[in-house]
Amino acid sequence: MDFFELLNYADLFTPYGSSPFDALWISLTIAGALFVIFYVLEAIALWTISGREGYKHRWMSFIPFFNTYYIGVVSDKNRFYNLPSKGVSLALAIIELLLVAGYILYYSIAGIVFAGGLYDVITQTSSITGQTIVIGYQSSGVISGTWIGWIFDYLDIYILQWFNLVYLLLNVLVVISFFQTYACRRYVLMSLGAVIFPIKGILMFAVRNNTGMNYRDYVRGEQRRRYEMYQQYSNQNGGNPYGGYNPYNGRPTPPPSDGKPYEGSSAPSGSDEDPFGGFGASDGGKSSKSQPDDPFDEFKN
Repeated sequence: MDFFELLNYADLFTPYGSSPFDALWISLTIAGALFVIFYVLEAIALWTISGREGYKHRWMSFIPFFNTYYIGVVSDKNRFYNLPSKGVSLALAIIELLLVAGYILYYSIAGIVFAGGLYDVITQTSSITGQTIVIGYQSSGVISGTWIGWIFDYLDIYILQWFNLVYLLLNVLVVISFFQTYACRRYVLMSLGAVIFPIKGILMFAVRNNTGMNYRDYVRGEQRRRYEMYQQYSNQNGGNPYGGYNPYNGRPTPPPSDGKPYEGSSAPSGSDEDPFGGFGASDGGKSSKSQPDDPFDEFKN
């Protein structure tokens, strides 16, 4: 979910030396503010698209988890490897719900642990500089072995990360279907931006006024348009698509005249001569003999 991706970026704005509890709340506040902005932009985009395209249940655009499913609804003109966008987005919405519930539980426990000082700092000493740095936290002996300690130590790393991987894979499919529908020309760039960075709402808002279309129809239309341009250009140049220029010798191609391909250009001199005369009679093909010399005479006994 974009909110938890934003947490990683929000950590960059945490003042150096802050306590774990302060750092957690600063990150949550910054990520929450950015998420609200991006979420509103995404909802406006879905509302605009559904109204123009005539999709029902527009109210889903503003409801959490329902709007994730609704992205697949408005992208039903395209499929990713024959996977229906509605089905994929429904699975994505369910995984998203489970992730949010899991992260709410994890961060609630983390807040209790940090506020109560019920943690130990995990440090590592650099073999090069000899400096000791903090690499993480774990539950202290007071809560170690309890369900609170287990959630703090393992829920994020061993469970939520796997759910997050499934979410990312499904999100790629839904995002590609959406941008193939409303940003055919740049769907690869848009999809990469929405997957790598938590800016899906901004990109969806940017293409909200585009008409939805099937990507395969778009590709066929582009091929047809280019072929028609090619034909038009070819007809304007007497059937030569290169515009009177011969790409094989770098010189202009003379127009044909009365079906004679060499007329108007330098025809080969001595056209009556046999071009293969050198391989027959010793006189270059002009011998009066009825039979040419046998080129394999020297191999005869």
